[in-house]
Amino acid sequence: MSRREQSEKREYAGLQKLLREYYRSLNEFLLPEDLILREFAFQTLSGSFIRHLSFQNVAEFKDFLIKETPRNSYYSIALYSDPAAQKIEDKGYIFAELFFDIDVDHIPECSTLEYHLIPEATLTVVSRECVEIGKQEQLKLLDILTYFFGFSASEVRMYFTGHRGFHTIVRPRDEDWLRLDSRQRRELINFIKLKNAEKITAKSRRSRSLKSTALYARILKLVETDPTLGFNEALSNAKVEVDELVTPDLTKLARVINTLNGKTGFRVTAISSESELVGFSVGPHLSPFKKDLKIRSRYSSKEEIRIFDYSVRLVKNREFVVPGWVAVYLALNDVAEII
Repeated sequence: MSRREQSEKREYAGLQKLLREYYRSLNEFLLPEDLILREFAFQTLSGSFIRHLSFQNVAEFKDFLIKETPRNSYYSIALYSDPAAQKIEDKGYIFAELFFDIDVDHIPECSTLEYHLIPEATLTVVSRECVEIGKQEQLKLLDILTYFFGFSASEVRMYFTGHRGFHTIVRPRDEDWLRLDSRQRRELINFIKLKNAEKITAKSRRSRSLKSTALYARILKLVETDPTLGFNEALSNAKVEVDELVTPDLTKLARVINTLNGKTGFRVTAISSESELVGFSVGPHLSPFKKDLKIRSRYSSKEEIRIFDYSVRLVKNREFVVPGWVAVYLALNDVAEII
């Protein structure tokens, strides 16, 4: 083991112990039933990536988590005949689920909080308000998937990523959907984001042919729900801020539900219904780490840092006792070391 590897091992020892205890106690991951056809990938605590892995069952996957205690855990939305092959062209692509990503960083109304640390470093915190904005976009996406595309609740799986957004995976019973290529999936995104819809003129909006299209039906549905909305306002409210680069990419990776997000330590949290989504909120309750922990700060903060409802002012090399979820949050961002 090199000096660097030894240093990293000491640096993350406290954090690794906590993650190992969590994964050892966890019995439910909600992995797909066809996991043997999925590629798995992991980000280690030091930041490097391990890819092209496959598992025969959930027990094997859990053993890996306990041993390696990764920062982030993923599996492919695509199914392969040989998921462990090192080259994508050798994996034997079968088809891919539909994957949608709502990331609050891509929503114009949302801005993250940035805290500048001494020596030079930055801690970025996503606010509860930003996640709430993302949730409203997720509600609009769910409405489109069920109302316009006709997917049933059993075909749609949603989860909060544990950090700054929501992922939606659709596994239609009609396998023709799963065989859509990248170009066809981009057309889905164009519909969801109402691409080029602003080119619709007042004259064309009154045309019979346009009113029969699904695109106009979406806007009309919103106007009928709230008659006070004008066409342009309805257009703005109807489009969904999904990441347009994610859905057409057949090689994308989804997070494993109930594993931890490597930026916050919060669980990747399944959301099973629209009502559950409406009631969802982000906060410390999503962390499994409840007991107070001692940390040593690697930086000093120029101002008080506020992470959700907890505030702390850091002083370099000083030891603090903080709630467990705060300790893990800071440790995952390399701001502090868990003692």
